Amino acid sequence: MKPIVLSSIRKQNLRKVLDLLTLAPAMTRQELAEASGLSQMTVTNLVELLKKQGVLHQTVVPRDENSRHPQGRRARAISLSGDQKTWLIVDISSRQFSMTLIGFDVEILMEIHDNQQGEYLQRLESFLREGGIRMLNALSDRKLLGVAIITPGPYEISSDTVNNQRLPQLNQVRIKELFRRCLGHYEYYVDEDVKFAVRSFSDPVVLNQCEVLYYLYIGEGVGGAAVHRGNMLRGLNATAGDAGRLIDRQGNIYENRLNTEAFLHLLDIPVSLPPEELQETLRRVATQQPLQYASALELMASVTAEMLHSVLWILDPTHIVIDCVYAQPDGKSFVQMVKKHLAKLFQGEPRILPHLFPCPPGVSSVLRGAVRVLQSAWLDRILM
Repeated sequence: MKPIVLSSIRKQNLRKVLDLLTLAPAMTRQELAEASGLSQMTVTNLVELLKKQGVLHQTVVPRDENSRHPQGRRARAISLSGDQKTWLIVDISSRQFSMTLIGFDVEILMEIHDNQQGEYLQRLESFLREGGIRMLNALSDRKLLGVAIITPGPYEISSDTVNNQRLPQLNQVRIKELFRRCLGHYEYYVDEDVKFAVRSFSDPVVLNQCEVLYYLYIGEGVGGAAVHRGNMLRGLNATAGDAGRLIDRQGNIYENRLNTEAFLHLLDIPVSLPPEELQETLRRVATQQPLQYASALELMASVTAEMLHSVLWILDPTHIVIDCVYAQPDGKSFVQMVKKHLAKLFQGEPRILPHLFPCPPGVSSVLRGAVRVLQSAWLDRILM
């Protein structure tokens, strides 16, 4: 078998082990073999490789008194370790920047949010320089394996620029050049927010549980990304799946009808709230004014279904993940509303609707997807 094929298979197997250890606090080699479908010998070899990289912890499992082999070799529980290796994820996809330092065990070591006022690009450069100093202090003796840069629009590698409508000031900035100047010379990986996010749902695609997965984000902006059999759909201008730029029958851009600002206007809530206050305010409104909140959500669900109607004809996805910032207090209900409106739009047509589900709570999809990208790039390097 050719070396490149062997390397690819080994990377897939390492990916399985890393995914399992990311989800579980600790697993024995036997448990890893059973869960991954790999042989115990293969798992042992992969674990040894990861041990040499300093990214695993091993602890002795207490012996089972009822075991048939009480004197046998004691099993060891394996878990990811964040003691030596880390990732940095910088989100510049909105007007409020953030920087997150994550250990290899996916534990957050440092999180910084921009709270400055002033001109956008000056704020960005100041944030990166100050964040870089705090990052170095938080790193201590750990090694930074790579930096993911999350942008609001498609990234063009040759020009090192992004193309977006939301933050036009960013379009003339050479992204990696700016980061090298402010943070230093690390391995940088740049992509659009939705394209990072859709990668956090790679498992069902790889396991052939769905053929075409479409991820829809509704927040400060509205965008989407699609994966077909594990491959990202980008298109000529890297805008494949960007539903927010679609135009309705009245000539309005869907992003302007669906974004957080439009939703807040329906509820007479100030649009200038920072992210942490926004979620608290939405939870309060959902609790204290449930009918008003549900009515606004229903209206946005109908607009979302109208927009997805076009997406379904073009991409024909088998699964759709809906990640709506203002629906987080009741994400499942919002998805059911969208599904109901979609069914009405396709009424009378012999069409099977895709499986719709809300984005799971907890760590954001963008953050989880960025970690997967950084892990994949790191695996490529250690297998070279």
